[in-house]
Amino acid sequence: MTLRTINLTRPITTESPAGSFFPWEAPYRTEEIATLTHNGANLFHITMGSGSATRLLGPALGSPTGATVDQLPPQRLLGRSAIVLSCQAGPGGEIATDTVRAALDDADLRTGDAVVLATGWGDEPDRFGEAAYYLDGPYLSVAAAQLLVERLGANSSDLLLTDCLYLDRPGGDHARTEWTALQPWLRPSYPSDAATIYLTHYRPEKVRHDWAATLTLTESIWTVAGLVGCGALAGHRIRLTLAPLNVQGVGEVPCTVVAQMSGDDGAPDTPVFSSGEPT
Repeated sequence: MTLRTINLTRPITTESPAGSFFPWEAPYRTEEIATLTHNGANLFHITMGSGSATRLLGPALGSPTGATVDQLPPQRLLGRSAIVLSCQAGPGGEIATDTVRAALDDADLRTGDAVVLATGWGDEPDRFGEAAYYLDGPYLSVAAAQLLVERLGANSSDLLLTDCLYLDRPGGDHARTEWTALQPWLRPSYPSDAATIYLTHYRPEKVRHDWAATLTLTESIWTVAGLVGCGALAGHRIRLTLAPLNVQGVGEVPCTVVAQMSGDDGAPDTPVFSSGEPT
């Protein structure tokens, strides 16, 4: 049997506008420490936000007593059996409860499976440099998030992955209008003084509103957001391996996600990101 290996991780690059739209984000930036020409080695100082590109979110994101990402046992990261559900959604589309329920009811969901919610939003790499890709993506309704918690919990499933960049409407109702709607020169990225001042006033009641689906899910379900290239896998069973950065004491980190799927089971001949080699 031929296995096709597919990288479902969005590349982290300085060419991306990711991290420049919301006050709690920071874009990926590099600065030379040493150069090949002058020092004989290329070394870089890197800065970026914890939510850069594809990322793993856990209970500590919204709870002072919740598990941090470094506490997720490594055996739960390797070779996870998963089912890919199709929940097609257009720009700015809210994924409703009925859509999620129908996808779960139609799926070959087995006890302990990880669940991949594929909307198709991450299937066009040419869009990764566009602001609309980050601001107009589909997202879960709070009721849909609650349904996922109930159904996955009843199935002993502890892992959800999706190509939605954000689990809630990007920026929510508060930050989207109070920050993102400003001209770019009025909202410089964190750690600017402007972003710091805004976050001083972005209190828990606003966070609970803007991040309602995120906090509902991550309280009990480990969640990966921002997958790419998984739309073509909808309806199929795959094996997943996750490689989050092993950062201690946090609830969100960048995470590499790789899928393996039988080449005889409908795997695309040329996935968006793939090793291209049978394994």
